Amino acid sequence: MAPIRVGLVGLSGKQASSTRLPAWSSVAHLPTYLQSSDFELVAVCNGSVESAQRAITAFQLPSTVKAYGNPEDLACDPSVDLVVVSVGVVGHYALAKPALLKNKQVFVEWPLAASTKQADELTQLARDNNLKTIVGVQARGDPINLKIKEIVDSGKIGRVTSTSVLATTAAVPSDTWLEGLESSLDFEVVGANAYHVVFAHFIDTLTHVLGGFDTQTIQSVFKREVDSIPVPKADGSTVQHSKTVPDSIFVQGSLASGALASIAMRWVHLNEAINGVGVRWIISGTEGELELTTDMAQWQFKSEKTLKLKLRGKEVEEVGVKDDGPAFTKGVPGPGVNTALILDAFAKGDTTRYADFEQAPETHRLLDVILEKSGYKH
Repeated sequence: MAPIRVGLVGLSGKQASSTRLPAWSSVAHLPTYLQSSDFELVAVCNGSVESAQRAITAFQLPSTVKAYGNPEDLACDPSVDLVVVSVGVVGHYALAKPALLKNKQVFVEWPLAASTKQADELTQLARDNNLKTIVGVQARGDPINLKIKEIVDSGKIGRVTSTSVLATTAAVPSDTWLEGLESSLDFEVVGANAYHVVFAHFIDTLTHVLGGFDTQTIQSVFKREVDSIPVPKADGSTVQHSKTVPDSIFVQGSLASGALASIAMRWVHLNEAINGVGVRWIISGTEGELELTTDMAQWQFKSEKTLKLKLRGKEVEEVGVKDDGPAFTKGVPGPGVNTALILDAFAKGDTTRYADFEQAPETHRLLDVILEKSGYKH
């Protein structure tokens, strides 16, 4: 079968440093398109042709890879099958729409768009043209999350009665931040902040495994403790940046199934957490419980996760999970492995291991409801 020909939007040639992370596209996307036989990178699109060419040169890509400076030109290229949008959420709508209008397959990172209205429009465009799409909620491809869903769906722990989550959200020590990620601190940048990213990635998994919320029952409280945070710069200086995202996010309510759900997330880095656990997720059923713990706050990333099962009348057991993904994923940096796995699922047509545009607006709407119920002022 011929490989899927990819046009990648947002490949930055900027180097990582002690104060700046590498571009997500170079970590999570580029290795897959270069190493998987299911894909072929044929084009790079940035804000200018010159910028795209610099990225092509920086990563020593083949001379056959074309450089584009706007999404319309990329969308018109007949050699491109799949347009991948890997930029800040503010640009998702404007970059994905031209590709959909030209009947391209499209991958967009999460959140799908900066608003639910935009997400609905992109989804409708894909639906009208019967296009294959994928949205970057990459935890859908994590083998351990697939195992949790398998156990729950099998009825092994009986009818689910409740679920509770205790988690951290800070990507770095809470008294500092990283240059280039300032939008994560700003609630005004809808879709780019910790609530719409870190919290939302987990919510997507929870509702995928256990079903959606009865939104009428949702109660939520957000609270912010500090209004600014220092951001070290490459030149050694430090700039104080305003912080409007909440430090604590508490949500509870009933799921559509009748099970109760409670989620508590706090702005604490893993190194500062008393238990050294990034996420602790318990699912209780009439016949037993599941507990998942992870050593990372960023739920969507590949990390050390431990799954335990306790059935009624039996001892606690650790659940083994096969982690034998495609060989090419061995060359993908850790944070990008789950993205590689959902791309592999997309190429193989396995819709149980990735989410498409049809599933994204529902999560957008749930986030809107939780925020509205909190009454959070930022």
